[in-house]
Amino acid sequence: MFDDARLFDAHRPKGACTDPRGLDLVQTKNGIWLRPLDLAG
Repeated sequence: MFDDARLFDAHRPKGACTDPRGLDLVQTKNGIWLRPLDLAG
């Protein structure tokens, strides 16, 4: 499961699933993939 539709689309650039970690996404303990928080800003 992804945090939003853009993330879902991003993990299927050529119609096949890619590893979300390769997109620098992180997974919550509930299994939802999302963008990491920007702690520097």
